[in-house]
Amino acid sequence: MKKEATGSSHAKIILIGEHSVVYGHPAIAFPIDSIPMTVTTKSIHDGIRINSEFYKGSLKEAPVNLLGIKRLIEAICNQFANQPAHFQINFTSEIPSERGMGSSAAVSIALIKSLYNYFDAPLTKREMFELSDIEETITHGNPSGIDTATVSSESPVWFIHKQTPDSITMNLNGYMIIADSGIRGQTDVAVNSVRQMVNRDQNAKDAIVNLGKLTEQTKVTLEQDDITHLGSLLNQAQRQLDYLGINIPRTEHLIQVANQNGSLGTKITGSGLGGCIIALADDHAAALKIANALSNAGAVNTWIETF
Repeated sequence: MKKEATGSSHAKIILIGEHSVVYGHPAIAFPIDSIPMTVTTKSIHDGIRINSEFYKGSLKEAPVNLLGIKRLIEAICNQFANQPAHFQINFTSEIPSERGMGSSAAVSIALIKSLYNYFDAPLTKREMFELSDIEETITHGNPSGIDTATVSSESPVWFIHKQTPDSITMNLNGYMIIADSGIRGQTDVAVNSVRQMVNRDQNAKDAIVNLGKLTEQTKVTLEQDDITHLGSLLNQAQRQLDYLGINIPRTEHLIQVANQNGSLGTKITGSGLGGCIIALADDHAAALKIANALSNAGAVNTWIETF
């Protein structure tokens, strides 16, 4: 057992396939390692303490919104019951919560890595995913696993529910701009709303199928150097998402601003009803112009990522 140990992870975005992934179609998610999450575990004299932006105090007295984290820590400590568990866990994150960027999964993965490093124990990917599911199930009810797979990956992820995630070969030049609307997404509400539409509306069913087809086309496009075509696919995907009713005035305004300032393709990322949008540019100057326009239009934060 070490006196101090760290674990890290990062944010993620869904490039395409949100909502359709719920119905067995593929989704493509990107790790965003420039937006990190770090957990440090440090030995103390007595008990287990948490030090985070949202709560500082003993694990026993942690609020209900940290129940998933609490159960995860307890599960790991049970595995190492033969070793004393007296430590403070410090959480440091640049990932905005409830924006579709995988914040809870990133916390879980970084925490698992930190504690296993602290107990000086080996950790397999399967063990990591199974442990992360403890927290994600409490926090999200029935997680697809796409967040956990992507926040622990260094490569874009091709994801189909209940199948082993695959990495995607990239051969694409260009830039992706992520803009935070400042409004928390409502994953459960959005997923349930779409499910109700799909159950009663053939056009909604068709939108889900179309999203799946667009995702398959996107995978091929990522293997080619054609960001213009990728932009067209993202625009088509957004039209399907619009029909499903998960856009809101703030994200719609940001989408329009990005398009008016030269985006090659713009869409919501994640469940919608808030959260973030993504836009594409073929060079850094164009990406910077879009990012500045989005900031001026009310985005609370923007990030520029290279493919």
